Parts: sequence; structure tokens; C-alpha cells
Amino acid sequence: MTQNNIKSMIDSELRQIKLNDEIQNKIRSKAVSRNPGRAWRSLAASFAVVALAGTTVYAGNHILNKVHVNEEVLPELDPMQIVQMNELEAVPDEYRTINKDYSDYNAIKDALGVKLLDTELSLDNPYMLCRVKTDMQDFAIITVNNYILGDTDSYRFIEAENRYSYRHGKEYYSPVSLTADLILSEDQMRNGWDTDYLGLYEFVESYTSDQGYRVNIIQDTVNAEDPEAYVSEKAAVFVANGVRYSLKGRVSIDTLKNIVNTMR
Repeated sequence: MTQNNIKSMIDSELRQIKLNDEIQNKIRSKAVSRNPGRAWRSLAASFAVVALAGTTVYAGNHILNKVHVNEEVLPELDPMQIVQMNELEAVPDEYRTINKDYSDYNAIKDALGVKLLDTELSLDNPYMLCRVKTDMQDFAIITVNNYILGDTDSYRFIEAENRYSYRHGKEYYSPVSLTADLILSEDQMRNGWDTDYLGLYEFVESYTSDQGYRVNIIQDTVNAEDPEAYVSEKAAVFVANGVRYSLKGRVSIDTLKNIVNTMR
């Protein structure tokens, strides 16, 4: 994969970032993945820094697929594994990357032929915005915005921005999104795939879900001085059946844990 290809992927991801106005004004960093397609990516302030990566070695052992928060290595998750998926019927772009949109999460599962976790909380949801990004060789990234709506409502599609506006609820201050990272090759497995949360984020806790998944909880610290007036964006990151999942939204930690417990 060329450096231009890597830059194109980052630019595409940056265009998809949709945050509320308060966070846009205060957060200038984003959780980013290192090493998809044998490269690492780091976003700091409002600039993307691109470089080719070698392997990272600690005490003589290569620790794969780590999650960091501002350079702090979080507790180890269950191991990622190589996943077999169907070839997608799509034309790659000039950088040999496929970006394909789908009507809903079930359509993605059918197209990829991969058994992915899902929850009944996402049923009968017409507002999902779903995409698969892959080079069909090393990696695939599934994103599902508005995956779980909770008690949010009044959804309205903004075509110019390819997103929905909504009204927050009492339990869900935002819908919950889903990301799934799939390793497709031995090369990618050897190289690893790290994820960094940079900037205004902090590690909250690590725990084991009802299904036995090892889960890390992360949240933003945009308004830590007045937590009663602000619902922080939180993420639950875990690996199941070799696939790394992230559930992210502005909900309470208890609500996020309950969502994880429904993922089957």
C-alpha cells in the first residue's frame, strides 16, 4: 500500500467525522487506527500525520492490536483473528480501496458473509448510515452510524452532509454508533492493528461483559469540570470472535455496559 493510499484513507475518514458543535470546537483529535494495510495513522490537533510503521517491540515480544489513550496502553483485549469474507461487487478507487455504502447492518452482514455481533436494540431502525472500507486484501472497516437510537427522535436527513440531525433523549443524549475492524491477511495479523484515542480522552475502566468479552471503556473529557451539565461521549472497545468492535455514544456508562451485554 502506497503512502498516497494511506493519506486518501485518512482524508476519507476525516470527512466522515460528525460531532456536535461543542465537541467540534473543543476536540481536535479522534480515535484512529494504526496499521490497517501495513501502516499506522495518527491524528493530533487538527492535522493528520502519515508515516509507514515498523513493528513495535516490548521486552522482545510483539504486542499486537493494542488500544491506547494518549499513549497509555490499555488492558489487553481478547485476540483479533483473521476473518474470511466475500469479495465485494464494487470498483476500487484510484488507491485500490473500496468504500461501499449499505442500507443497513444486515445488508453488510449478507454482503460480507461474516457472522458479526448484533443486538435487538438495533431492530426496526431506518436511520442507519452504513459503510464498508476495505482493500480486499488486508483489512476491512465497518461503520454503522445511528446503530442504536434509544430514546432519541426527530431524525432528519441532511443530504449535503450525509448525516441525520436528531433530538436527544433522556437516556441517550446521542444515538450509539458501531465500528467493526476485520483483519483479512496473515501479513496484517503479523503487523498488528493498534487504535489510538488522542487528545481529550481518558481511560475509565476495564471489565468482563456477561458474554465473557474483555471490554475497555473510554470517554471524552471536554467538560470534566461540570459533568452534571454534559453527557460525555463514551466508547466500549472489545474483541469477539476475532473481530474488534467499538460502540460509541453519549450515554451513561451503565447504559453502554447494558448495550454490550446485548451484543450476540
